[in-house]
Amino acid sequence: MPHAAETRPSRLRLTLVALVFPVLAVLSVAQTLAIVGENSQPDKAAAIAPWDGSAKAHFAKAAYQGQLAQNPATAEPPADWIADLALEAYQRQPLVPGALAVIGAARPDNGNAAFWDAAAKISRRDTLLQGMLLNFHLQADNLDGAIRVLNQILQVRVEQRAAAYVALTQALRDPRSVDTFVDILGTGPDWADGFLVAASRDKEALENLGLIRRQLSHDVVGSATDRTLVHAFASAGEFQIAYDLYGRLSAERSKEINGWSSEIPPFDWSLASQPGFRAHVPGGEEELQLAIARGKGGVFASRILPARSRALSISGRHDLRPQQQADKLEIAVACVASDVPIAQGNLAGGKIALDAALPAGCSFVKVSLSGRAWSYGQRISGSIAPLTITARK
Repeated sequence: MPHAAETRPSRLRLTLVALVFPVLAVLSVAQTLAIVGENSQPDKAAAIAPWDGSAKAHFAKAAYQGQLAQNPATAEPPADWIADLALEAYQRQPLVPGALAVIGAARPDNGNAAFWDAAAKISRRDTLLQGMLLNFHLQADNLDGAIRVLNQILQVRVEQRAAAYVALTQALRDPRSVDTFVDILGTGPDWADGFLVAASRDKEALENLGLIRRQLSHDVVGSATDRTLVHAFASAGEFQIAYDLYGRLSAERSKEINGWSSEIPPFDWSLASQPGFRAHVPGGEEELQLAIARGKGGVFASRILPARSRALSISGRHDLRPQQQADKLEIAVACVASDVPIAQGNLAGGKIALDAALPAGCSFVKVSLSGRAWSYGQRISGSIAPLTITARK
């Protein structure tokens, strides 16, 4: 997992600019203006009525977006004639956001904090202004400011969310972002669930994502999102936070949980579902139905549990046939950190019985049932009653 010293602000800035500016550059009439030859654009600007500050501002904004569209990742300052046009517009109508965006982009080092703080209060909906404000914060290595600008963009530009999620996930890799994300996501923005799901796919961001999720109340994160996070955290070996979220989801279930429930793996059961190798619970039944075709096999049921004591006892019964092959099926217990069995036994005589002494440092265990049908024998089929798993001192 990355640490602050490993996250390069310059790399982060380049990534965010490369992701966001291509989108910002083509939102309005920039595509139309980009078709017009650059040599003719100053003439068109000169033809605008000198007293029409709004028209000058809109033309300057669109012309700069057209320029950005040519090479969006660099966020170069506007051409001199575009900057002059924006300044003329500002002198006539100071509160037109497009003109302010172009003027700020033309200033040395993209202006200063006071300029952009004032400009940001004029409009939170102007795309170019928000884009240049984002660029200013990135150049200043102000991750908090950059994330808050992206929040504004996400609230008013739904069509940009896919690109913004990627940018925000890049920012999430930096530990400095955690407090800002908690502050923003804690207000329950409508883009929160989409972002959390997108961020859960990035292994480098998972550690910080876990820190954030722990600090968010359940009412701002949807249950479907937490299901995705359970899988993501567990797959990354972050079992404690995954299990905490599983506990929240289990408490919300409206019906009694079946002993073989596979609703929220890996803390519920993960069941085999392949042609010729399937374990499932038919609707309305309690027992696990197992079918293993000749030559098929492997782990057909497994689940992860917290090790709340130093020993486990597992018991159950089954009616799998043929008995000669069913007796060779196995149950095993392993610490998830090593996946090497601590204890294992066979499902002999229609019974399941296993005791496992857990070593120190084993915080989560995996219980698994496995086996194979002989290639020259019969298929294995039948049912297994819900297991009783008891923690012992």
